[in-house]
Amino acid sequence: MKVYTVHTHPGDADPMENAILIREGFNFWAFLLSGLWALYHRLWLGFLGLVAVSFLCSFAVMFFDGGPEMDFALALVTGIGFGLIANDLRRRKLAAQGWKMTDIVAGKNESDAEHRCFERLNTSRQRVPHIAQTAVSTPSTGSPSYP
Repeated sequence: MKVYTVHTHPGDADPMENAILIREGFNFWAFLLSGLWALYHRLWLGFLGLVAVSFLCSFAVMFFDGGPEMDFALALVTGIGFGLIANDLRRRKLAAQGWKMTDIVAGKNESDAEHRCFERLNTSRQRVPHIAQTAVSTPSTGSPSYP
């Protein structure tokens, strides 16, 4: 099963209407098409970071007089690294824009995870909320006193 984080924008009337599910783990498309993937998801700093790393790798190949093997190895390592952090970069961008991570769901694919998320949301809305007892701290110890 694949694990997804659910992100909602709190300003929406129905926050789940525009919910975004982001899969945990390695992103194959970010590995394969790093720069294009970053531009598609509007990760401008991620794209600039990729360009900078690409220039550093090209400089390293020229400085150490490496051949195409070294160039390929550095491009492969850069792609794997970006594929590992790509989904985290999307989460950070959404958090900076005010989106909240509201749930973590698992499913066979994204639509199954989305279905489970909505199902969980509907069951939590049907439950009657109970009043939780609050623990009062005692002034002498600071520890909570229970009734």
